[in-house]
Amino acid sequence: MSLEQDITRVVEAAEKLSDIVDTKIEDIDARVAQKASEIDQKNAAVESRLTAKEQAVDAKIQAFQRALPLAPNLLIDSKYFNGIGTDNVAVDMVSSHRKPWRCWVDSGVEASGTVTRLTLDKLVDNDLTPSGDFLQKALGDKRSETDFYGSNYKVLLFDVEIVKGRDNSPDMGHVFVMNQGRDSYVGWGRGEFLTQSSCWINVLECSDGISFYPAANRVANIEVNKDDLGKGWIYKHSSKLGWGGNHQPLFAGRGRMKVAICLPYAGTGDHGDNMIWANDVGHPYSHTDFAEFQRNNLS
Repeated sequence: MSLEQDITRVVEAAEKLSDIVDTKIEDIDARVAQKASEIDQKNAAVESRLTAKEQAVDAKIQAFQRALPLAPNLLIDSKYFNGIGTDNVAVDMVSSHRKPWRCWVDSGVEASGTVTRLTLDKLVDNDLTPSGDFLQKALGDKRSETDFYGSNYKVLLFDVEIVKGRDNSPDMGHVFVMNQGRDSYVGWGRGEFLTQSSCWINVLECSDGISFYPAANRVANIEVNKDDLGKGWIYKHSSKLGWGGNHQPLFAGRGRMKVAICLPYAGTGDHGDNMIWANDVGHPYSHTDFAEFQRNNLS
């Protein structure tokens, strides 16, 4: 009988010990959970402070970028595109480029396209209705669907199809448009200073496999593709160190794209997402050339 009692006492002691261990574990779990909650609260507070500081830094950067001087545009004829196409008429893309612009289809590539130089009063007729940021930042106050206070520039509408790429790469064709300049500097791909490119684009049609680069080579690349389809007018901006070679926008890949572009800019600095444009001459924000400035201001 004594052995049975001993076993019973051992079992009872084990059960009590198990209860004590369970209680200790529950206590530890509760304290761990409390510490975790305190850490989460502290992390949330730190994250909130970091977010506030990041927002403050971003605001200061944006304010600084707004305050940067606006350098003249390296591109000539970027306001009216006098050397490309005809007003409000679709014409052959390649033959309609004139100095200072150039356009060609790469060797072995089969492609065709048209370009239409649109006046602002024809945007609505071509499914390019101004809206959103474009209406607020790139146009004067709207007086009617075709009249914007103080606005005076033109838009290029490209309709390009690449049906065959190069012989060694059938799905990769190149059609160069809006090319300009063979400037030489201290060296292509050199310069420890920021340069930037920007423009407004509006993608009306786009198949898979084709992209438009409204800025390439000389300046930081800007890519336009199917991701931009149906989003209306979009401001695109990019920056890099120094200058590359030629100003060499192009359509690349294989497929069809219909896209509008206006107010292209290539210059020094980095204004970020702040909308900028300047012309290439002495009064860069307004007139196209000295003759126009003289006609409007000195005659």
